[in-house]
Amino acid sequence: MKALDAVAWIAPGAAARWLRNWRLYRLERDASRAYDAVQSGQWREIRKGSGSGNASLQAAGTRLREIARYIDENVDLGVGLFDDIINNAVGNGLMLAPGVRNSAGELLERFNREVTEAWAEWADAPETSGTIGWEQVQRLVARSYLRDGEAFAVKLTAARGFRYRTPVPFVLELLEADYCPLDGTQADQQTFHGIRLDQWGAPVEYLFYSQHPGDPFVRLRDIGQLRRVSADNVQHIRFSRRLRQLRGVPIIHAIINRLRDLQDYEESERIAAKVAADMTAFIERTSEFNAFATDVNDAKNRTLEMSAGQIYTLLPGEKVSTIKSERPNTALADFRNAMLRAVAAGAGARFSSLAKDYNGTYSAQRQELVEGATAYRVHTAHLVRAFHKPVYREWLTAAIASGRLRVPRDATRASLYRCDFRPPALPWIDPLKEAQAWQVLIQAGIESRAEIIRQRGRDPDEVMREIEQETAIAGAVTADMVDAGSDALTDSAKDNADAGTGTDG
Repeated sequence: MKALDAVAWIAPGAAARWLRNWRLYRLERDASRAYDAVQSGQWREIRKGSGSGNASLQAAGTRLREIARYIDENVDLGVGLFDDIINNAVGNGLMLAPGVRNSAGELLERFNREVTEAWAEWADAPETSGTIGWEQVQRLVARSYLRDGEAFAVKLTAARGFRYRTPVPFVLELLEADYCPLDGTQADQQTFHGIRLDQWGAPVEYLFYSQHPGDPFVRLRDIGQLRRVSADNVQHIRFSRRLRQLRGVPIIHAIINRLRDLQDYEESERIAAKVAADMTAFIERTSEFNAFATDVNDAKNRTLEMSAGQIYTLLPGEKVSTIKSERPNTALADFRNAMLRAVAAGAGARFSSLAKDYNGTYSAQRQELVEGATAYRVHTAHLVRAFHKPVYREWLTAAIASGRLRVPRDATRASLYRCDFRPPALPWIDPLKEAQAWQVLIQAGIESRAEIIRQRGRDPDEVMREIEQETAIAGAVTADMVDAGSDALTDSAKDNADAGTGTDG
């Protein structure tokens, strides 16, 4: 730096430029050392995603969900993957547990039971077609949410001209992602991907086709016809990994190529195994072969018929050789399992459930169960927040307005719409160990019996009532047995006394 100071006395501008360039050089050098990942080279091409989530959807269009649907319809691994997540996130339906309380904070058990009974009554016909129940609605919505990335539910309360099949005038119109046009963008009207937004990016209206655009039975006059539905009446259940992304993406978007490649590889292995099974043996000729044998044709070949257990007489100079087959491929299982582990990681599923391979120790299986349960519960929580609870609130409002339910006077307004939807119970690996662990938690006072019953997928109130009934029945039976035993003893003692009196006489 002394030399630079000397130059600065003579040419301060040149010295300043040199120092500035030197600092820029050091900054760029340090940055390149810190982030080698951003440097492209001979062996690696840098691929970047600089657009917004909506830009990525705009580029992909509808092809992404169309490919996902093909996998769900034609690839066995895809079907198993979706089924596994749905079975663990939704099961045969999430259990409703109303939580209405009075001003003292106590549960209004009678009213909560009435709510549960009315909900079960409505669950027989919860959607417009009336062909499926609430359990199937949950599974189909979850499948559309996972496979297509989204689903829509239009809430219809006391709609004119609609014949309700339950006492509560409320149903759902379930729509697949195709009903909302992805290309429905009108920037001047703040409408993007079929959704009109306000200045803060909140949905105001949804655009829906009157008929499914892919339905072969759609009427000509309905093709392209759009209707506007207020966002207050629409539940948009979507899966997204980006903030402010308007439409959902399939959960398998990152593993689609792996699933297709794995299917192609397995099909090639099956074909190779079939070809290897068809190839049996060939006749090899040496220099001792007599080409003038009587059963040799003009091309010096013989015609042999193949059959099981066939024995052939070879000519001099002939010998039978078999074709060595490398099929079935002994390395197929290990390679396939490695690919399935990557698929399970990309979709948040369990490898053992996907591969149907349950080998391993209890600790390993338990660890996989715990990690998988976390991923499944994430989907459950999202579905409850985006679909179940909004539907329940709208249904309860309609049930109260229609007179199907009467709210007690001591019910608090804050707890009126409070409810809980319980996920499916986790499977047991070793029932004895699970039961012992729960017993320890109860004895330590850090877990309640009611919570353990909920974790098993049961209603605590119902279980408690069953236990009380069984206890009462068992007590009555025991009392009857004691009374019967006492009567028998009394009769026996009396008979013995009478017999003794007769002997003495």
